[in-house]
Amino acid sequence: MRLLRHVEDRRSIGLSLMHLAFVAGQVALFWTDAPRWVFFVTAPLVACSAFVQQICVHNAMHGPVFANRAHNRIWQCVLSSCIGFPVSVYVPVHNLSHHLGLQTPRDVLRTTEVRHRWNLANLVHHMAMGTVHLHVLHVAYLAEMRRSRPRWLRQAFAELLTVSIYYVAIALAIGPLAMLALVFLPAIAGQWLIVGFGYVQHDGVDHESEYLHSRNFTSPLFNWVICNNGFHTIHHNKPGMHWSLVAAAHRDAIAKMDPRLDEPSLIRYLWRAFVWPGARRRYDGEVVVLPPQRARRELWTPPSAIASGASSGAVDG
Repeated sequence: MRLLRHVEDRRSIGLSLMHLAFVAGQVALFWTDAPRWVFFVTAPLVACSAFVQQICVHNAMHGPVFANRAHNRIWQCVLSSCIGFPVSVYVPVHNLSHHLGLQTPRDVLRTTEVRHRWNLANLVHHMAMGTVHLHVLHVAYLAEMRRSRPRWLRQAFAELLTVSIYYVAIALAIGPLAMLALVFLPAIAGQWLIVGFGYVQHDGVDHESEYLHSRNFTSPLFNWVICNNGFHTIHHNKPGMHWSLVAAAHRDAIAKMDPRLDEPSLIRYLWRAFVWPGARRRYDGEVVVLPPQRARRELWTPPSAIASGASSGAVDG
């Protein structure tokens, strides 16, 4: 019998196992006589790996990795350890909120809620606020699913138990403070980075257009590491398409896109958008025009509203 639904997922599995090896290396390094400044190098590397794990989770929640459902449930527990929270709750933020309501009030990760004059401040604010909003929605979703999908809830709690054991075991090995600094905070940084990546993919684009709603980062090396998540237009148009197929689909649809939405280098784009000149611009060079500011109290209304959509059958029970 076939173990994987797509043989290309050997790469994503390898990336996740490599992340756990990085964490194990952090723990082993802590017990050596290595100077503590070394961790100022290794901890950011673990954070970058945690960012990649967010993408591995993203792909796994759009399309299961294994052919066997029981294997997928076990793998979700492993991925939960990699990102620091149950992956089952990824569904409300990404599938129900971001995909169905891209850049609208239903999208808790919409970029239009940050309005600073300095675009770097917009990015940092969005990363912090978006991370808080996604976890608020996670809690609301868990409460809703408790009533409608008890089997799904059991899986989520199995993942939560795995994460708890993972962190407790590391804390017992190196101490709670070292665990927080070397493992937990890099995982939080990975969450910040994936939210920030969403900002650069969707700010200043046309969310109402079929092919102009996302910015694409086309570097082959970068897309190898992030499993083609740089080809974001196709992913939103065909969210069920396996990540190994989106690069070819991007090439097939490129005539329908604006070439200014294809960025060959993430680093060069970050420099241009947030350092020099650092202005918040649309993909066509025009100034970003934001919709009217919503009342602050309304920022917290989408989580419960979106979580109530759980009964729509969007989750495999």
